[in-house]
Amino acid sequence: MNTTHDSTPAVEHGTLTLGRQLGQGGQGTVHEVTNKKINKSAGGGGWDVVYKEYSPTVLPDLDTAALGKMVALPGELIPADSRWLCEKAAWPASMVERQGHTSGFLMRAVPDRFQFELRSLSSNGSGTRLLANLEFLLNEDSYVASIGLTVSDRDRLLLLADLATTLTRLRRLNISVGDLSPKNLLFAVDKHPEVFLIDCDAVRLRGTTVLPQAETPDWHVPVGEEKATPAGDVYKLGLLAVRLFARHQTTTDPFALAAISPELGDLARTSLNPDPARRPTPSLWAEQLSATSRTASTAPASTTAAPNRSRPNHTSSTGRPAAGGPPRTAPTPAPSPGSINWSSLSGTAFAVAVCLLFILILVGVSQNDSDSDSGGNASPQSTVSEETYAPSEPSDESSDGGTSTGGDDDSGADSYETSAPEEPDEPDPLDEAFAEVSPGDCLSVHDDGYDAWSEDEPGTVPCDWTTAYVSVTDVTDDSDACEEGGGRSAWSHVNDDATTTALCLERQFQEATCFLATGSGGRPDSANLMTVWDCDAGKVPVEYDFIMQITAVGAGTEGDCGRDYSWEVLGGEATICARVA
Repeated sequence: MNTTHDSTPAVEHGTLTLGRQLGQGGQGTVHEVTNKKINKSAGGGGWDVVYKEYSPTVLPDLDTAALGKMVALPGELIPADSRWLCEKAAWPASMVERQGHTSGFLMRAVPDRFQFELRSLSSNGSGTRLLANLEFLLNEDSYVASIGLTVSDRDRLLLLADLATTLTRLRRLNISVGDLSPKNLLFAVDKHPEVFLIDCDAVRLRGTTVLPQAETPDWHVPVGEEKATPAGDVYKLGLLAVRLFARHQTTTDPFALAAISPELGDLARTSLNPDPARRPTPSLWAEQLSATSRTASTAPASTTAAPNRSRPNHTSSTGRPAAGGPPRTAPTPAPSPGSINWSSLSGTAFAVAVCLLFILILVGVSQNDSDSDSGGNASPQSTVSEETYAPSEPSDESSDGGTSTGGDDDSGADSYETSAPEEPDEPDPLDEAFAEVSPGDCLSVHDDGYDAWSEDEPGTVPCDWTTAYVSVTDVTDDSDACEEGGGRSAWSHVNDDATTTALCLERQFQEATCFLATGSGGRPDSANLMTVWDCDAGKVPVEYDFIMQITAVGAGTEGDCGRDYSWEVLGGEATICARVA
């Protein structure tokens, strides 16, 4: 399926039919668009569209050329990267003009899977449809469960792993998120945990930005550090990991994260280093998060109140006491009419209220016992008080047609009509793709020079093709069983059931192809033999110094390459000769 944005010129504002306003911020407002679609090749008539109109106060600072480059980017990428970018982000699709002047842009609407039904206090289960913003998860489990979200520690780890993988790939595309904060990240956990980026016009693309860089309060890089850099994104990834497991809005203490995994605690400390050069890559985060997720708890968030997971008496970097209240953007349901306002009671009044409540509970239990003895002919009576969150009604907007029955709330469960059983989840296509690979297959995948594989999923190609960069020597459930170095490596994938599929790979060296190397004094001394690089590129990633072009592949020994450099590869089974391209 081709999911690149349609290549279209700027859209005239007068041709848009605008629906309701969906949001408003410091830069402008977002509206529904009811008469246009984008990416019609995606099926179903295309994707719904929304329009972001910039406020007049920011238009003088708007770099329309930078916005135009963002709109054009998907069409310039290879199909796999274009498809991935449009699936992972609300990327600008078309500029909008008013009388020849840019007023905003169109982008895809947020997919249904990144929204949820806020559980209400009313007994009919109705609620507000909201974006599943990661900021909701920076709260105690009791709050998260009470508003209708079901998230486990394993889900949290895999959400972070997906974000780390996303940052790795964005870095390869020369994109820094910049304002990376839970306000700009949506999540879904129904089938497989994943994140979705919004406010994408705030990123830095190839060194340019649409508007001057801004940061969300409490989500800023250290004072004096340049904004919107890969190192800054890693700093904020570390903040998010710390706070997601502390269930806290502002802490910088990795205590709770280290309790899940000491290695993750160390990564967080390194990521928060004030020296950007000392921070790890997001690919290291992705690897460790995926590994930790295999043994993490799959129990959903509890409705029982739990203590804050930050270190006792911890004070955040802002000097404010650590506190885990609802997120600033999370609506707090109002009490139902007639419910008891406990905060307004004191002394004798409080004691009377408690006694009265106890009597009502006894009466409810007695009534339930009577109903159960009647052979089921009487209608069951609910014992759920007006202050209890009722289960959410099934949503018609669910992207996969599933329904929600309210999860783990057992109180008065018999009082609710049982929903139809959910359809079994379809197998994850990525899991299936890895499962279909066998020893002896060849793949067109390679290290892209930025600590990431060039493809998301393995696709086999004939072994005599020039793009058959690696062959598969083994398929195992343990990546440690694969040999590493000298043109050998492992490609690991964590499946939905938390098992691992590891492909043991061996580089297929071919004359005239190029790889990356490091060195000093004008001489290469170490190479990443799993990389494939354009021999005529001229530029290399900052971690490397040379582009090396293979001049010969054989069974000789090092030193047989004349004036060229030589490397013994594949465990001493072969030698390659190469010169600086």
